[in-house]
Amino acid sequence: MDTRSASDLAAEMEELTGLRERQINMIARFLDDSIARDDALFVEVAQMGGSPSYIASASLEWIRNQVSLANTMPLLKKSIDPETGKLRIDEESIEAISQRAIDWSREAVLAKYLIERDNHKFPPILVVLSQPWVDDPESDKWDEDGCAKEISATFRALDGRGRVGMLELGPLTRLYAFDGQHRVIGIDAALKLITYGRLDVRDKEGKVKRDEVLLLDAIVAEHNLDEAQLQQLGAERMGVEIIPAVLKGESREDAQRRVRSIFTHVNKQASPLTPGEVAQLDEDNGFAIVARRVAVEHPLFKTTKSAVNFKNSTISKRSAHITTLQTLTEMAKGYLLADNHYSDWEAKGRELARRPSDAELSKGRSDFAQLWDYINEMPTFQAINRGESASRYRRFGHEVERGSGGGKGHLLLRPVGQQAMAQAVGLLRADGMHLDDIFSKLHVLDSRGALKLDAVENPWWGVLYDFNGQRMSIKGRDTAVKIFRHLVSGLPTEKERRALRELLADARLVGENEYRDYSGEVVQRNKITLPVQI
Repeated sequence: MDTRSASDLAAEMEELTGLRERQINMIARFLDDSIARDDALFVEVAQMGGSPSYIASASLEWIRNQVSLANTMPLLKKSIDPETGKLRIDEESIEAISQRAIDWSREAVLAKYLIERDNHKFPPILVVLSQPWVDDPESDKWDEDGCAKEISATFRALDGRGRVGMLELGPLTRLYAFDGQHRVIGIDAALKLITYGRLDVRDKEGKVKRDEVLLLDAIVAEHNLDEAQLQQLGAERMGVEIIPAVLKGESREDAQRRVRSIFTHVNKQASPLTPGEVAQLDEDNGFAIVARRVAVEHPLFKTTKSAVNFKNSTISKRSAHITTLQTLTEMAKGYLLADNHYSDWEAKGRELARRPSDAELSKGRSDFAQLWDYINEMPTFQAINRGESASRYRRFGHEVERGSGGGKGHLLLRPVGQQAMAQAVGLLRADGMHLDDIFSKLHVLDSRGALKLDAVENPWWGVLYDFNGQRMSIKGRDTAVKIFRHLVSGLPTEKERRALRELLADARLVGENEYRDYSGEVVQRNKITLPVQI
């Protein structure tokens, strides 16, 4: 039986607590001293595919100074000539590198992103660590069989299991970015812009564009940035994963093959998001945000769970989907941009969009939902609301389904048709027409069957409908916008009307100097006219 008093037990507990605190403090001081070294990096060891890697956190300034681009790495560019024993240019590797060439036009875009956005974030970069002896066939680091006597990375464990420690980085150590080369040039450009106040803008090949430059003062003024805070950008940290260029026991050719394979894999295996997935996740693009809300809130899309395809940008002919999230995003963009109120929503060039204010998003959602209120009242969508098949309205006349016959080929059940109509309505509204007047005429078109794509008597035939392949043709989207505007209100100038006539004639070419008119007859080009306005 424990006869110690409560006060004795309390004293022992206090002593143990103090001992634990002293241990923690000792470990902290030890780690602080280790991490503070300039010639080493604190890392955690990972193992995958039979090769070790070292995961670290590094400052942007460190990455800028320490990490080079993959296209400068000798191991990736050169192999050993078996006859001379000297390094030679490796054509296969050069081809692999050229396929992943740096797009220098992204340099300024990424620099602006880091400087302008408070919540900027880069994913980790993948780096290869090499030593001078790796590229020296005569080095004593290679044995008589040409195999490495040691790994090209020196790791010193700080724990008993060898999971965390210091990765030695001597003055001759070289690091090369294999995945994240554009992030590296973006970091370098951002820190240059902050340091010198200006940055030359380059084209894709890296040539400086004449009379195009980024000025820090202008960026600071435009976005009301804190210059003192910008000076801390280089101290921010991001993830770095480091793999050794050569493993113990590898020949240089083995190492080259492994490194080349990694370079290829990281650039090929990444699966890009589908347009629909991007639209689902994008929290900066105002059009995508508005589209998402309408996709889940509008009554038309609540009739069935399958009304909106949230993943893909296309709809199969038998699908019950009415539209896609990507299409809704493009519709919102085309419709809202016709109003100057939304001009700031569009990203400039290759820059990322800036999230609109909550008030602007609320207005955008209301305006776009109103467009769908009008669309929902059109005869075709009223029929779908009553239970008729969306897929039958989408299918072309020659696409026969058992029990339901051929399809109706309706323009507004196709993504490209929805986009063209939304943009046209936006432009008509900007010209001063009221939505009531616009849709009263669209109702007439729908009721007359004038939105049937594969009917030769309709202007979409040859424009959005490829009569040779009996399929959709998205290349006619811009022409379709002009057709909508002409049918509803007429194009404002003779020049525009003449241009549309030429586009319609081009679309109806069926043979050498032969054109099919709206009655299905083969005629001369000058007989192709504009369709009759409503």
